[in-house]
Amino acid sequence: KQWYQRRVRGSKVNQNFKNLYPECAEFFISTEDERLLCRKFERELLRFCNVFEEPPLFRSIKCTAMNFLKRFYLKHSAMEFYPQNVMLLCVYFACKVDEYTIGIDKFVSMLEESLQFETGSFILSNEFLLMEALDYSLTVYNSYRPLDGFLFEVRDRLGKESSDCLRKHALSFINDAILTDAPLLYSPSQIALSALVYSSEQNKVDISSYLKSLAHDVTTHSKLLNTINKIREHLQHNYKFQISSSKLKELEAKCNSISKSLESDGEEGSSNDEKHGERITKRRKTVDEMETEPLP
Repeated sequence: KQWYQRRVRGSKVNQNFKNLYPECAEFFISTEDERLLCRKFERELLRFCNVFEEPPLFRSIKCTAMNFLKRFYLKHSAMEFYPQNVMLLCVYFACKVDEYTIGIDKFVSMLEESLQFETGSFILSNEFLLMEALDYSLTVYNSYRPLDGFLFEVRDRLGKESSDCLRKHALSFINDAILTDAPLLYSPSQIALSALVYSSEQNKVDISSYLKSLAHDVTTHSKLLNTINKIREHLQHNYKFQISSSKLKELEAKCNSISKSLESDGEEGSSNDEKHGERITKRRKTVDEMETEPLP
């Protein structure tokens, strides 16, 4: 369902925004450009998470924050909320959800000094907006825990040395997977098992007998291998991503122009602008309508 929303309803979010704010038409970007921006900052999210050193962020926080970021843009347009700010909001909120204690001052200290105040204000002002976009469903199941379980069982069967050598490539596979739509298509345990198979091939460790032990019969075993192959094919076709610096600057400039226009509109309507209030109500209504649409 989430994958369908990401692919199909993403274009509707884009069009709804354009319908609500026609005065910004000269700065509009396409659905594909929105997707490019989001994918760019999905990668920036992982880089930012690696900045934390004392103590380092929990592995689960990366998956939780990435899940929040993908789901946020099922309801909101990147033209309205620039992904760089939302990315940081998602990481900070994921820290809270996964019980990593950090104050807003220390969090923004990881950024350039010129960005700290503005980013901190954005995060504190939009936590409720993020929760609303997530439908207050904050629990995210990641692939790291089932991978630990698989590695524990492999250790019992093949020894600690085999288990330890499989871990590095398997973790790399999961880190790559969360940058695609795989977590919206497959369960955490399926992705973790695919990571284990990938790592076994890279390290030339035979785990075929272990895979057979996970299936009750030949049919189940065949389905299991088929799912693993589909996940790996999905990563091969969807992981690669590239955006030129000039294209990024162009999209950033357009989003900034839209943001300034909306801020100006908000200031004009802060006292008694019925048009501005109607737009907010209409935007929420279109989101609710998308939520009630039947899936194919």
